[in-house]
Amino acid sequence: MMTIRKRIRSLVVFLALGGAVLFGIDTASGQERMGDFLFDAPKVTLSFSLGYGVRGAGSDIFDEFVQEFTLEKGDFHAPVLGGGLSFFLDDRMDLAFEFSYGRSSTWSEYTDFEGTDDLPIEQETRFTQVPLTASVRYFLMDRGRKVGNLSWIPTTWAPYIGAGGGRMWYEFSQSGEFIDFFDPGCETEGCPIYRDTLVSEGWAWVGHAFGGVQWALAPQWVVMAEGRYSLSDADLDRSSFGGYEPIDLSGFQFTMGFGVRF
Repeated sequence: MMTIRKRIRSLVVFLALGGAVLFGIDTASGQERMGDFLFDAPKVTLSFSLGYGVRGAGSDIFDEFVQEFTLEKGDFHAPVLGGGLSFFLDDRMDLAFEFSYGRSSTWSEYTDFEGTDDLPIEQETRFTQVPLTASVRYFLMDRGRKVGNLSWIPTTWAPYIGAGGGRMWYEFSQSGEFIDFFDPGCETEGCPIYRDTLVSEGWAWVGHAFGGVQWALAPQWVVMAEGRYSLSDADLDRSSFGGYEPIDLSGFQFTMGFGVRF
């Protein structure tokens, strides 16, 4: 887990430093601008976004957890933080490299059982997703227009669609108190309660499709609103969650963010 956190921090630092370097180059000598136009079309957009992810939670492990514990499928939804670099191919198309991070964490208890001390049998369930993807973003109208050889004027707004894919790191874990229903003494002495941490983590392929709108606040600054659907699943760790079908990693997310053009 620490390795993934370090990678996420590295990505954020890379994007921030990359933006600072690009901004410095741009200010010093690169992308000239004046008033409501640039002297040339932008080449790169550095973006950051915030939003909310609605996890599909369509596999049997979610169904069982909702039945057995005081959990709802909505408990697996989570805020999403993301960022990326988009390379300007032409006025209608970008090549984008992006990442996002979302994690839910919910405390629950057994629905139909309690401890011998009449206290709830509690556990914490965490669900983390970190997709690293590449996408093609196609704008349905030009994002700007050239006026002679001296200026590029941005369009106020431009809708877009796109698709892509990549790899997703996930972690699904449950930590706390559990009932051992397979203990031989269950029928005579009652089932024992034990503490444990169950974890399944790994990488999975992911594909996605999306649509959104980009508004130009200024020649270099844009804001975006986007809806995205991702499709993915992964085999669960058998030592922790044996006997279940692949975990559903699919879901929809809505984000809003800002970008800086260079």
